Amino acid sequence: MKVGIIALDIKTLATINLVIQFVLLNLLFFAALLVKKGDVNKHCNYIKIAVLLQLAAVFIFMLPSFPGYIVSNGSMLDLVIIFHHVLGSVLVGLWIYVNLVYSRYIRWPGNFRSIMRIAFALWILAFFIGAYIYTRLYY
Repeated sequence: MKVGIIALDIKTLATINLVIQFVLLNLLFFAALLVKKGDVNKHCNYIKIAVLLQLAAVFIFMLPSFPGYIVSNGSMLDLVIIFHHVLGSVLVGLWIYVNLVYSRYIRWPGNFRSIMRIAFALWILAFFIGAYIYTRLYY
């Protein structure tokens, strides 16, 4: 892929993406700390930033490389990659849902902390699965 006047190979792009994912994971933990301190508005703003940056990373780094790895030989790694992509899609869906509930466009019966905790755990799981895929593909 050519970025500006610099041509970057797929491994370099993947490495940049992994660094971005690590930064986003730290942002996620910081947002969790904010909500524990009772600052829900800042928490929501940081999560929105993290999800938007995540979506940008998906479109810039992950989607362009996906066709080269999709079910090439039915290996276990292929299944892990597909699971990782499904997990990411579920997370985006949860984020949209939580934002709709928080914005009061739709109702959630009671407290929706449980769904946010599930999203938190899934994001961490997706990060570690992505790191595993990275190491399997590039090392």
